[in-house]
Amino acid sequence: MKKDVRTATEVDVFVGAKLKALRKSVKLSQTDLANKVGITFQQIQKYERGVNRIGASRLWGFCQALNVKPGYFFEGLEAHLEQDSSDLSNAETIINTVQQKIAPVVNTSNVVEMVSPEQTP
Repeated sequence: MKKDVRTATEVDVFVGAKLKALRKSVKLSQTDLANKVGITFQQIQKYERGVNRIGASRLWGFCQALNVKPGYFFEGLEAHLEQDSSDLSNAETIINTVQQKIAPVVNTSNVVEMVSPEQTP
């Protein structure tokens, strides 16, 4: 299935987190930052959570309002993505190991009996 290109990604979540950290470090409220770039504070909330993607012109507006270069929002991204990939790989390994260990122990008919609402004496 094809992924919707409008859907936010891990990169959007990362950039949103950087926006939030920077906004807080300069002691601006969401409303203050929103007013500086001409949007609502609700939109700032969505950007900071990574729910909505930040377009190039909006990112440029944040750079101007917060006095940073666009690259600031991507500093540390590669390491973050590598760590997430490693974490996912570790989680998949753990799940596979658990499945392999419990598969021989679990008898399907016993599981059905355990969850069946009808119990016959």
